[in-house]
Amino acid sequence: MSDEKPALEGPTVEPDSAHSDSKETPEETSQKVQMPPLPKKTPGPRPGGTGQPEEQFNMFMNPMFAEMEEQVKKQTAILDKINEDMQREKEINLREKTQAHLPEQLRGRGQPIDDVMKKVHELIAYDFNENEPEQEEKKEMGFFEMLAASRSQKNPELHDEGNVAAPAPKVEVAIRKLDEYGMAAVTSHSLAAYISCLPPDHLRKFTSKISMECQLWLNKMFRFEEGQVCYTETPSEGLIRVCRLALYQKYPKYLTEGFEALYSRPPVFYISSAAHPALATYICQQLGLPASAICSVPCASLLGCSSKMDTEILEKLIEDDIAAAKTPVGLVAYAGTPNIGHVDDMDKLREICKKKNIWMHINGDSLAMMALIHPPGNVYSSKFADSFTITMGTWLGLPALPCATLYKVADPSLVLAASLISPEAAQKLACLPLWVCLQSLGIESIEERIQTSCEMADVMFEELSKINTIRQFSREQKKGEERAIRTISDLITKAMVALLSFDVLSPTIVFRYTESTEPTNIAVAPYAAGGSLEDDEETEEEARRKHEYYNSLNVWLAESVQAENPCVEVTVVDLEREGLCMRFAPLQSAQVLGTSKDDVKAFVRSLKSQISILDATVLNYEKFRLVTAEQENLRLVEVDNWAGLGAVQYIPSEYLDDLNNLSVEALQDISNLNIELIHKLKATDNAFSLGFTDQDVACVKFGLVTDDTDVSELITLVQDIGKQVEESAKYLESMSELVRKGIQEANKDLIVEKQHKIQQEGVLRQLPMIGSMMNWWSPPPKDAERGRTFNLESGTIASTEETYKYKMQLAKGSPRSRTTSSTGSVSSQHSGDRSISTPGSVKALFPASPGGQAPSNPLGEVPSSPGTKTAADIKAGLVNSINEGDLSEGHESLPSPNGNLRLNLDTTETEAET
Repeated sequence: MSDEKPALEGPTVEPDSAHSDSKETPEETSQKVQMPPLPKKTPGPRPGGTGQPEEQFNMFMNPMFAEMEEQVKKQTAILDKINEDMQREKEINLREKTQAHLPEQLRGRGQPIDDVMKKVHELIAYDFNENEPEQEEKKEMGFFEMLAASRSQKNPELHDEGNVAAPAPKVEVAIRKLDEYGMAAVTSHSLAAYISCLPPDHLRKFTSKISMECQLWLNKMFRFEEGQVCYTETPSEGLIRVCRLALYQKYPKYLTEGFEALYSRPPVFYISSAAHPALATYICQQLGLPASAICSVPCASLLGCSSKMDTEILEKLIEDDIAAAKTPVGLVAYAGTPNIGHVDDMDKLREICKKKNIWMHINGDSLAMMALIHPPGNVYSSKFADSFTITMGTWLGLPALPCATLYKVADPSLVLAASLISPEAAQKLACLPLWVCLQSLGIESIEERIQTSCEMADVMFEELSKINTIRQFSREQKKGEERAIRTISDLITKAMVALLSFDVLSPTIVFRYTESTEPTNIAVAPYAAGGSLEDDEETEEEARRKHEYYNSLNVWLAESVQAENPCVEVTVVDLEREGLCMRFAPLQSAQVLGTSKDDVKAFVRSLKSQISILDATVLNYEKFRLVTAEQENLRLVEVDNWAGLGAVQYIPSEYLDDLNNLSVEALQDISNLNIELIHKLKATDNAFSLGFTDQDVACVKFGLVTDDTDVSELITLVQDIGKQVEESAKYLESMSELVRKGIQEANKDLIVEKQHKIQQEGVLRQLPMIGSMMNWWSPPPKDAERGRTFNLESGTIASTEETYKYKMQLAKGSPRSRTTSSTGSVSSQHSGDRSISTPGSVKALFPASPGGQAPSNPLGEVPSSPGTKTAADIKAGLVNSINEGDLSEGHESLPSPNGNLRLNLDTTETEAET
């Protein structure tokens, strides 16, 4: 073992772990050990060494490096997120700029379907203002605006606490409840939209089947065989298409040449004057025809009002148009006019149209009576018109049912050109709701609903016939024996026998409240139908006034009974000669509102109770006008649409002599006085209300009265209170004028007094600092005058020297008594005059009333009895003590020449303070 070499001194290199098993020669080892250390390389521990410095280095540095690496990763992630946010914000800003022209609801990728359905629910269930914008456009905010907005979001209770308006409460809308048939009709619309997604071939077969079946059922129900059906949203759309078809038949070249085919012989359509006023304009606009293409046919007078079309005038008009090189094309007749419900003479009109080759179209609710007819199968088909429009949804009370226009034509190309049919299969699905409802109801249910509506009209007619002040226009009231025969069952039988003659009772009831129709010696009103208007201008004006008055009463009556009976729909219609009337059409509303016969009877009972009030008001109407005319200061005025006794104005006495030439200031004074009068009257009786005339001047309106109301007493009350208001206004006006003049004179005296005092005391006393020292060194005399007092009763001005000398206010010629208050001040009580004095002020003595008491109305004071200490006495004592404090503390000050007037009504003080 002596051959072994000792270990070399100095650093050694630890063999690599990968080559630790390989054997090295001594020469290689010595060369490796003797090699100088590589730069930037820390020598490893010697084999078998401890290596403590490196371990300590790694122990301290590795956690720090790991934490640094973790922090770098976090910061890098934050920077990446900021970069992504900035990129996203940039994209959002760019998207907002490109979509700025679009509404807020359409921007981006849309809204969730749940949110959209929620909006639909709110629009259906709650009322909303259609003029209110949904959302305001977002505006760019500056730095301070953004800061304020962020603060308000963090602390909303600290910002805009009083300015934030509470959201308006949502008002629920009364939604109609649907039965199973109504639900089926509504569901059919959604089903039709789904069916439109079927394959084209299957969709064509489906639409052809339901359209043919629905057309067959309607033709059989209304005895209109071999007819075709056009489905539209409104009846007027079907009328326009039928008129266009009539033009194509009359003018074969109209499809190719256009208006040139109409130039040589212009077309003419004839419409009843009972039609809607806008119907003629609508036809001309839709067909592109001039206004001369529509001819309005007058109606004959029946039951005192215009109703049926006059066939004799119609024939004359047709002959005149033919002679004028015009071509009669079509006629629009009514089986139930829009207002009254009368039926035109169908037999005569059909004869005229057939003779002149004119297309005949019929509208009206009386067409529903055709569904009640059950003739045998061998009965010949009806040929009463070329077309007519039915509204099954309105008659049956089912929503969303289309209107059906039945027509007869031979040329299919003309039908297609007139848009009566559509080649698109999807558009033929409009009949699906009607197809579903007709099958689900059946003919018996359809007849029951229509017959029930007609029976309710019959009940209404019978009940209204018992009221003397109700006049009906839709039916002619017969005698008892004849009336007993004319029932609804007789109506159906007669319709079956007459076979579409339409000589039936109208299912519409039109009535008006008017003067009593009892067969007595009561004179007929000059405005009533059949009454003769005299040539006298005063009589004509009186008739016009009474006619408008009854119009207002009927409007009030309709609104009152409708509010008490919401299940019975009553509308107000304007007849040409009779004016405003009430209309009950059960075919249009009974099935929708669920009206029953009991509801109709309750409606009549409510109507009678309201009519009793109207009868009492009408009975006192003329008396009211006569008694008012006898009053000196009351003038009758006309207020439009006022249902009551009438309206009056209180005119002050100073304006009675020149009522026709009142100035603007005078009218304003009258208006203010009447407004104050209304406030006084409402505290007495609720029968009065505030109104305004055409000149915007206030007036007193008298409402409806009952039988036990004394009209003379009401008018006298208005006259008396008006006098009181007028006298109070005059007293305040005179008092204010007297005070104003007294203050002016007192201010002049104070200015003179101050100038005189300055001359006596010198200028040095007027300087702020020097004046105080001089006043301390040489005080001014204490009995100097400090102001002026004037008496409102006599209008005289006196000095306040005695007031400050005796510390109380004296009235010449009146006894006075001195009393000492708890504060040691002295007060004075007067029997005739009252005033309270303060230093440096001008005082007013208020005159006593003629009865020896102080005026209480203008000043709002109540006199107290002697020996009684009231709140006013205590208050006067406090004022006196304050006055004495002002006298002692402000003794050195001088009165200012520029005083301000102050009128204290609680202490009856008028001061010109310095």
